[in-house]
Amino acid sequence: MLVIAEKPSVARNIRSAIKPPPSIVALKGHILELDFPEGYSRWRSIDPRELFKAPIEWIVRDHESYKRLVSSLRGVDTLVLATDNDPEGELIAYEVLLIARDNLGFTPRYRRMRFNATTVGELRRAWINLESDLRWRWVWKALLRHKFDLVTGAAYTRLLTLSGRFDSGSGLISWGSCQIPTLWFIYQKEMEIRSFKPEKYYTLSAVLDLNGVRVEFSSDPIRDPSKARTLYFSMKNSRYACIKGFQLKDEVERKPLPTDTDTMLQELSKITGLPASKIMAIAESLYGDGYISYPRTETNMWLTVDHRSILSMLSSTPLSRYIDMSRFDPRDGAKNDGAHPPIHPTAYYPQKDSRIIVWEYTARRYLANVVGRDAYMKRWRIDIDIGGITLNATGRYIIDEGFYRIFPYFKPRDLLQVPIVNVGERYPVIEIDLKERKTKPPPRLTESELLKLLEKHSIGTDATRADYPQIIVERGYAEKKGRSFHLSSLGESLINLLRSVDERLVTPDTRRYVEQLMIDVELGKRGMDEALGEALKVYEELFDKISAKLKSIS
Repeated sequence: MLVIAEKPSVARNIRSAIKPPPSIVALKGHILELDFPEGYSRWRSIDPRELFKAPIEWIVRDHESYKRLVSSLRGVDTLVLATDNDPEGELIAYEVLLIARDNLGFTPRYRRMRFNATTVGELRRAWINLESDLRWRWVWKALLRHKFDLVTGAAYTRLLTLSGRFDSGSGLISWGSCQIPTLWFIYQKEMEIRSFKPEKYYTLSAVLDLNGVRVEFSSDPIRDPSKARTLYFSMKNSRYACIKGFQLKDEVERKPLPTDTDTMLQELSKITGLPASKIMAIAESLYGDGYISYPRTETNMWLTVDHRSILSMLSSTPLSRYIDMSRFDPRDGAKNDGAHPPIHPTAYYPQKDSRIIVWEYTARRYLANVVGRDAYMKRWRIDIDIGGITLNATGRYIIDEGFYRIFPYFKPRDLLQVPIVNVGERYPVIEIDLKERKTKPPPRLTESELLKLLEKHSIGTDATRADYPQIIVERGYAEKKGRSFHLSSLGESLINLLRSVDERLVTPDTRRYVEQLMIDVELGKRGMDEALGEALKVYEELFDKISAKLKSIS
């Protein structure tokens, strides 16, 4: 047997887990990639539109891995394809079979090894339960994505670059059907900020002493300055305020659902400020080294995970103080991608390096879900009367911190506990003020917010979304200042041109349609060639509209 692993770290773990150790070839991701034949590489002599009908062929992407694989095929009886358990991993397994067939003259016998973590127990379970074939719908889905992205990306990039309409510094105007909607969200926010006109308003405020607790009350916004001043003078000498209303309501903060990829990236981006692409790289390295389960998953429900073994492992870590082995009650979500469990810790990570925050987040969120309790809060509102004018204050405080004890990252900080007060009671006024304010423009998008928009509008998948914010920064279409994205002049020019041709070129709807076609292929509702033809037809029509526009303004 010859085992083909997708990553060197996974190969090491398989070699350690399986006795006697099998022969293993470690890849570094895809060995092959799709491209056009050599004659189509001349940008200026080939009309970009021809790429929509051009043949597509496989070429070697990683020559080192290719040579190592080919030299290892001699005398092999059975290939064990131990690539990642998702559509991209399935496509890499398919690439291995193509290489074997081309070099041996036939497709050798093969088995598929599926695992969701690289722990000894999970790898041994997968070794005992080798599957007889690939999941071909996953192969066709991944192949559809690669073919579509190649054709549209190359055709549009060449058209825009050769138009000479843009000065990018590098000379290249990169286009991608996921890049552009990502940029569109940043563009939209920029336009909102530019069109925003600040307005003055006024609020009356008063600070009261409620049995030793200082509470600040405010009026509703007042637009008329003379009215604001009149009301202020009518109440400024008041020494007492009268309670008009008091509300105290129970509020439950549910403990977290199991962790899926989108949630992990959005929350860790908010916690750390790191790019999602960097977070994903760390998560994948932790997975490859056996510390967490596979980090690309859409599942947020528990199906086959053995919680006792995970809790037992965590019981020998500094997180043990949160664990009671006799009591656990995991909360389930509603999503199941049919491939992977939610992200969870599989071994203790003891190092204090750049990876620890991703591991600790994963472990704490797992514990918050499995052994944590819901948090309970009180939300209050008090209305007061000062000189015939109504002001109010609202707030909340924690009764039982529940899961926040384990998972403190988003624990509320604006907390104030007030005493119970009764309608008609009077309390001393400490100070009264009239404040002039201005309405503020909407804030720019953070990476966490941008990722949330990509998920909401189905741009890309849980396996690819992490890359798009970084890509548009690298292309020069946006800048990341601090934690916020700012639109560049190049990005603005590009969106303005595409938008002037057809809104479908920039809004997420068109790419979402393509994502649905990919799902249809995965479900067996359409063949890959049929779906690819439908997707390319839409983008070919839009290509012709851009081409005509560029000629008219050249």
